Amino acid sequence: MNGEQRTHGDAVVNLLRRAHHFECMVAFAKGSALPELLAPLEQALNRGMTARFAIGLSFHLTEPGLLRKLFDLSKRYAMQLYLSNDDATFHPKIYAARTPKRCTVIVGSANLTAGGLCDNHEASVLIDGQDTTLFSEVHAHFDALIAERSIVLATRKRIEDYAAEFAIHDAWRKMAKRRADRVSRDDVQDLAVLADKLAEMKRDDTRDGFAAQQVLRKANLQQARRQIQSLATPVKGGARNFLPRYEALIDLFHSGGLHRAKTRVAREPGRFLAAVADIAARPRLAPAEAFGVLHAHFENITGAGINLLTEILHALDNKRYAVMNQNAVTGLAVAGFDGYPQHPTKGNVDGELYERYCHQARSVQRELGLANLTELDALFNYMYWQDESEV
Repeated sequence: MNGEQRTHGDAVVNLLRRAHHFECMVAFAKGSALPELLAPLEQALNRGMTARFAIGLSFHLTEPGLLRKLFDLSKRYAMQLYLSNDDATFHPKIYAARTPKRCTVIVGSANLTAGGLCDNHEASVLIDGQDTTLFSEVHAHFDALIAERSIVLATRKRIEDYAAEFAIHDAWRKMAKRRADRVSRDDVQDLAVLADKLAEMKRDDTRDGFAAQQVLRKANLQQARRQIQSLATPVKGGARNFLPRYEALIDLFHSGGLHRAKTRVAREPGRFLAAVADIAARPRLAPAEAFGVLHAHFENITGAGINLLTEILHALDNKRYAVMNQNAVTGLAVAGFDGYPQHPTKGNVDGELYERYCHQARSVQRELGLANLTELDALFNYMYWQDESEV
C-alpha cells in the first residue's frame, strides 16, 4: 500500500535500479508519473536494461504526453512500447523485473500515475526470489497479447490519432465535471447532457436507436395494456395457469431483473391477480394513490418490486406514471434531480416520493420535447446500457 514508509513508486524505482529486463502492463498511464519514474527509467536503459511497456487506451484516460515521452525513449534505447488494440478493456497492473540471480513481480491495483504510484490507496503483492516461474508467466502472457494483437507496437501516427480522440473525450469530461459541480453546488437542473444523449440516440439507426425504440415500445405498451386487462379479468383456472401469462406480461417490459424473480412472484398468483384487478379498476388516480394501491398488494409478494410496480402503472398510463428503476433514477440524477434511492425498493420508496418522481420525470420529458414518459424511459435505458457496454 502507498504510505509514508514505502510506496508503489519506491518499489518500482528499486526494480529499475537493479533490473536487466523490465516489463510493465497497466490499464492507463499519465504524465504525473514522470517525475517519479523518468530519471530512474532512463538511467536503467542507459546502462543497458531492456524493457517492454504495454499501456491501455480504454476510456481515453491515458495521457498522450506520457506516450510521446515513452515512445521517444523506445527510439533511443532497447525498449518497446505497446498500446492496447481491441475492444476488450485492457486492465492489468503488473511490474516485473529480472536480474541474473532473481526475479521480482508486483501485481495489484496501481496504474502508471502519480496517484497509483504514490498518492492513492492502492494494494499490491510483491513476489521476489530466485524462482523465475512467475516472471516467465508474465513474460509469456505479454508475448501472447502481442501474438493475438491485443496489443500492438506504438507508432507516432497511432499516438497522434489517439491524442486527437483523447482531446475530445477530455473536453467532455471537463465539461461534465463543471456541470456536475454546478448542479451539486447550486441545486439547479441542467438537461444539456440528456439532450446530447438524445441527439445521439436519434442518430443511431440500430435497434437501440430512438426510431426503432419508438416502434418497439409503442407495440409493447399496447400489448401490455391488453395483457393487464386479461389478467384483471377472472377466468377459471387463472391461478393455476399464472406463470405463462405473467411471463407474457413481463416480456413486454424493459426493466431488468423481472425474469429472475418470476418464480417467486408465481408463488402468490392470487395476490398478484387481485392487485392487477384492483388497479385496472381505478383509472386516473394520482401517482401517489396508484402507487399506494399496488404497494399494499405487493408488500406481501416476494419478488414484486418497485420496477414491476411502476412498469404496470406505466403500461396503464404512460403520460401519468413513470417507470422507476436504477436506470431511470440515474438518468434523472444526470439532469440534477436527485434525492431518490439508487436501488428503489418497497422499503425505501413511498407514494409521496413516487409522486415527486413522476412530476420531475414529466418536467424533463416536456423540456426534451418527448411525447410521453415511454420515450423518456427509452432514453434513460439507452444512456445506462451504452455506458455499461463501455466498462
